[in-house]
Amino acid sequence: MARLTEIEINALKKYRLKTEAVAPSLTISGIDILLEERLNEIFNKELHGKLNTDKYNVIGSMLVKRYAFIAALVLYAMSAFDKGIDSSIQNVSLQTDESDPLWLPSFYFDNLEVTTPGIDRIQWRTTVVQTLFLENIAKVITSISKQAKVAKAILWENIAVYIFWMYETLLQNDSFSQEQLVKIQEDFYYVIHDAPPQLFGTKARNPLSQYDRPKQNDVRLRKTCCLFYLTSKNDDRCTTCPIECIRP
Repeated sequence: MARLTEIEINALKKYRLKTEAVAPSLTISGIDILLEERLNEIFNKELHGKLNTDKYNVIGSMLVKRYAFIAALVLYAMSAFDKGIDSSIQNVSLQTDESDPLWLPSFYFDNLEVTTPGIDRIQWRTTVVQTLFLENIAKVITSISKQAKVAKAILWENIAVYIFWMYETLLQNDSFSQEQLVKIQEDFYYVIHDAPPQLFGTKARNPLSQYDRPKQNDVRLRKTCCLFYLTSKNDDRCTTCPIECIRP
C-alpha cells in the first residue's frame, strides 16, 4: 500500500478531501445514508432548514449533488496521480460544518492508504471504478431514491455532471505531459462509456453514458432537472437546466 503525498492531498482538497476527523456530532458515515431511520433524521434535522425546502425529492437530489464530489475526488486521484483511494461505503464519512449555510460537506476516509497500478493498470482501474460505484455510489443512490421518492435518472445525472466537470477541467491543465493527458482522456472515456454496467450495479447499460451530450455555447444541458430551483427563493436555475422544469 502507498500513501498520498502532501502535494496530492492539497490538490484533492479542492474536491473536498478532509484529512482530519471532526466531532461525531458533525459526522455522517456512509453507512448512515443506507439506514432508513438515520437518513430520515438527516433529511429532517440537518437538511430541511439548510436547503430551504421540506420536499424529500428535492432534499434527496441536493444531497446527491453534494455527494457527487466523492466521484470527482476519487477519479481525480486515479487519473492524475495513479492512486486508488478506498472509497467503499464503510470507509467514508461526510464531515459537516454547522456554520456553513450551504451545507457543503467534506469527505473523510478512515483508511487513506492507496493502491497503485502495478503492471496491470487496466485491471487496477477497473477495481478503483468498481469500488467507487458498486460499493458506494450505487448504494447511496438506491437508498436516497427509495427514501426521497426521486428518480434514479436525476441522481445519476447529478453524479455525471461533476465527473464531466472534473475531467474536462483536468484535460485543460497544461502541467501534464501529452502522455499523461492521453491516459486521462482514456480514463474519462472508460468511466463514461466503456465501463460495463455491472461496475455500477445496473443491468442494461453504463448509467453515465446517456448524459454525454454535445455542448451548446460551452454548456452541456442536463437531460433531467436536479430540482435546485425549488430550493431558491428567487427561482434561480442551474446554467445546465433543461428549462422544462416549472414550479408546481
